[in-house]
Amino acid sequence: MAKVLQPHDAEVLHLRGRRASVLLTGDDTNGQMTVRMVEVDPEPVDGEPRPLHVHEGVGEFIWIIKGSGLLHCDQGVIPAQTGEVIFVPAGEKHKIMPSGTEPLHLLCVFPTGDIAARTKE
Repeated sequence: MAKVLQPHDAEVLHLRGRRASVLLTGDDTNGQMTVRMVEVDPEPVDGEPRPLHVHEGVGEFIWIIKGSGLLHCDQGVIPAQTGEVIFVPAGEKHKIMPSGTEPLHLLCVFPTGDIAARTKE
């Protein structure tokens, strides 16, 4: 059944250095996907940097909704900005961080109903 999603109604996960509003899970998509809107905070100046993470067996589609950032991945550090789309293949270590002092706003799509079970930080 088609439906309109309201981000303000989503469950919010407070993850290290970021907040994820869960728009769709496997319960909503017959196990097919997870969709999250994510707000990534800049690295704290006096804190330990957030580590890279990996999704086992699934890739990740990241659309930058607002802001500019740096994708840290196996190839090095790649700049990205509003409107650009990033694909991270399954099993590749990565993180995306704001390149300035403002949070980075992302839409992240995973081809699995339970991305938490497939993520290792």
